[in-house]
Amino acid sequence: MNKNNLEDIVLGKPAPLVSTFRLRYHSILNLMSRADGQFSAEHLISNSFHQFQYEKTLPEMKKRVSMLEQKLALLDAAEKAEVSEYHKLKLKLAELQRKMSKKIRPDNILPFLCPGRLIKVRERGTDWGWGVVVDVVQEPVDDYIVDTLLHCSPGSNENSLQLKPCPPFPGEKGEMHVVPVQLTLIYALSQVKISLPHDIRPLKARQDILLGVQEICDRFPQGLPTINPAQDNVLKDSEIVELVKEMENLEKKLLDHPMHKIQDVEKNNITHFQRKADLNHEIQQLKEKMQYSQLQKFREELKNRSQVLKELGHIDADSVVQLKGKAACLIDMDDVLLVTELLFNGTFNHLDHHQVTALASCFMPIDKSSKKIQPTSLLERPLQQLQDSARRIAEIECKYRLRVNVNKYVKSTERPVIMDAIHSWSKGSSFADVTQMTDIFEGSIITAARRLVGFLNQLRAGAEAVGENDLAKKFTAASESIRRGIIFTDSLYL
Repeated sequence: MNKNNLEDIVLGKPAPLVSTFRLRYHSILNLMSRADGQFSAEHLISNSFHQFQYEKTLPEMKKRVSMLEQKLALLDAAEKAEVSEYHKLKLKLAELQRKMSKKIRPDNILPFLCPGRLIKVRERGTDWGWGVVVDVVQEPVDDYIVDTLLHCSPGSNENSLQLKPCPPFPGEKGEMHVVPVQLTLIYALSQVKISLPHDIRPLKARQDILLGVQEICDRFPQGLPTINPAQDNVLKDSEIVELVKEMENLEKKLLDHPMHKIQDVEKNNITHFQRKADLNHEIQQLKEKMQYSQLQKFREELKNRSQVLKELGHIDADSVVQLKGKAACLIDMDDVLLVTELLFNGTFNHLDHHQVTALASCFMPIDKSSKKIQPTSLLERPLQQLQDSARRIAEIECKYRLRVNVNKYVKSTERPVIMDAIHSWSKGSSFADVTQMTDIFEGSIITAARRLVGFLNQLRAGAEAVGENDLAKKFTAASESIRRGIIFTDSLYL
């Protein structure tokens, strides 16, 4: 053992003590068999360590709810303030752009629209980003159209069924296409110019231009240098110069705003709303847990389990324990309902004591076998009766919302792993022969056989309680038939 493991054993913190209290049919029947019945069951639950631990956590849960609600309030307040401020800045900038588009004249901007110039295009709420000027075409009535290479969604070409080109969606690989742009849609002129190939009709040539534009944008993370009307003497109108300065100030504020720094706004919104949803969900769960106490939960479960017991005949309509229930009180195991059904439906009556031992072994916890187990013909019918009874019980429990998967429960009762081995041992076979009949470890067989004796004794007591003396003798004989040899040696070292 190394030093760290030794320190953990000696100095480490002990595992927390957590109650695993749960209602079992055996416990319920034993409580109901007392004179005060229902009161005793609730009294036991309310005074259990499980309920004590729950009540002890209530103050912590209240603190947790209060803290989460404060976080949610801060999240909402921060979101509203930031979004509102960012939205106002964008609206103000859009208004200035509209004013600018009305005042701009072609003779002020045309000298700069030479082929290769990078221009930023915005159309209402659509930001096309930076494009490349290809040519300027004069239209009638002194209007001008700028043929611009813009980054478009795939398929945005003249042969496409798409009526209007649009920018690519986030994460979509787009293509460069020539798009006619009105002068009023030009938002900014860059100082940067690139050289264009002689022929831009091939897709590869246009994609090379796209890569070049993206590379230039990467070189200027704060934005491409633009032509400043005030500094470059482009415009003489003082009002336009003031508009440009005001737009620059607003753009700087937008760039510095926390909302603008988010690389993927949509993804951030999803994360933001997911965080709010998670907080709301946790708050709701804690409040429900505080309101719906463990005592209430156990009361509901007790009511449902009592309905199952009534339908199976363990108790009557007044919750008085009947003969079947009295037998079940003496069988302390999880599958007590299934065992009692076999006891009362005559399954054990038609078996000899060797077969009884084999069938009872199916209720013993045992390791899983890697082999496919096929019981002998003598044991097939009892095993089938066991499974039929298990299905009936599971269906009744589903009716009262105690079990979800009927087939899963039935499958869990199919444990004929050592059925043949125990049957053979009961009939006098040697331990060496028994171990050859299964791939289960010898120690596991011994443990199961020892537990089986205790289980058979409980079955005997249950049979005696209902007046089935012949059946009780059969269980006694079954117990004695396996209580022999090396399996029941007091110590294997003697």
